[in-house]
Amino acid sequence: MILYIASRETDYLQDLTFAGLADVLGPESLAVFPPHWQYRRERRFPWTRKLAYPENLGSLSENVPAGGGSLSRVRKALAGGDFRAAVLGSAKPDALESFLRIEEDLNVPWIFVDGGDWREIGGDFKRLGGEGCFRRFQGLLKRRPPSAVFKRELPPAAAEDGVFPLPFSVNSRLVPRLPVRSLKTARVLFRAVESSEIRRKVFRILAGRYDCQANGSVPGRKYRGYELRGEPYFRALNGTRIALSFRGEGFDTLRYWEIPACGSLLVSEAPDIVIPDNFEDGASAVFCRPDASDLLEILDRYLSREEEAARIAEKGQELLFARHTHARRAEYLLEILEKRAGIRLVR
Repeated sequence: MILYIASRETDYLQDLTFAGLADVLGPESLAVFPPHWQYRRERRFPWTRKLAYPENLGSLSENVPAGGGSLSRVRKALAGGDFRAAVLGSAKPDALESFLRIEEDLNVPWIFVDGGDWREIGGDFKRLGGEGCFRRFQGLLKRRPPSAVFKRELPPAAAEDGVFPLPFSVNSRLVPRLPVRSLKTARVLFRAVESSEIRRKVFRILAGRYDCQANGSVPGRKYRGYELRGEPYFRALNGTRIALSFRGEGFDTLRYWEIPACGSLLVSEAPDIVIPDNFEDGASAVFCRPDASDLLEILDRYLSREEEAARIAEKGQELLFARHTHARRAEYLLEILEKRAGIRLVR
């Protein structure tokens, strides 16, 4: 069994990793500490029925509760040898504090899943919790080094022994595989909040062009109250010929993976983080320059070459469901855990 120490807040990489491990190993193989309300979908908890994508990325099937429990129960389970490994699943301060509460009792190897926006390992402990929180994390690394660190925003130059890339993925139980050759009623779609300068620039480039105004690809949106989520969002992606993804606080976004899943052509800036088995420019996605100076040229080209765009989108979708699902990410994590700590976990 794995002890999964989680933030109680939404954390996309934490949630995708939890869901992947639960699907690969079975939910009975995971104990969550502290109990995570988003992971339990029992009918007796009425608030869980209100969860909508992407806040439900880590939820299990209906009426299948995730194991876990109180601090005393976790300590008792550790003393009884119930766990073979532990996961610190988030770079949010509350997850670190929960880990530190059981550190002295921990008698198994552990790994760290860092889905934070900052590129420094554990950098989001500093971003969200301040210098004191980050120092506590650094102290933990010195006292008790993890068997492996899995990093979402991993620059190529920062790769080192024991640190592995772990980008977002799609939860294939939640994100549908929609046909590429469907009716496309929109030309270019970019639904995003203005959380970075490149996004603001792209909105300026798109202003007054294509059908962006009509389909809502305009600036000024806020995440809270965002009306296009879940199934309507997936249908909108499927109904557009080209959908765009540009970095927010970090490069990696859910949108980067949702677009090919839903059958649209992905146009993005070229990644500057490590993504194993990534899409290939011109073959399974299309990448523009970092400053988006060639974006209009790319859009005009692929809007006028519908068959070529469809072939690239099909290749992107094939690659995504072969290599970039939540379950495949979990299998990759388990493979590295076995190599690094000698622990083989199978269903």
